[in-house]
Amino acid sequence: MVTPRDLLVRYGQTWIISPAISGGWYAIRRNGLSAEGLRHGLSGVRCGETVDELARHLAEEERLEKQWRGMT
Repeated sequence: MVTPRDLLVRYGQTWIISPAISGGWYAIRRNGLSAEGLRHGLSGVRCGETVDELARHLAEEERLEKQWRGMT
């Protein structure tokens, strides 16, 4: 089980992570994305009903970004 603190430690430099007012969680990139990043499937906002779901989405963003930048 992932905690909000776990998310902040792992992704907090790249994402602002917060509980949503209507329930669930969201993350917003601290820096905007280029048009090229968007074309490669990266997102500026990710959401999840639970912290665990948001963690999975952020891990996917991390994977996509590394793939785009040729790090994998």
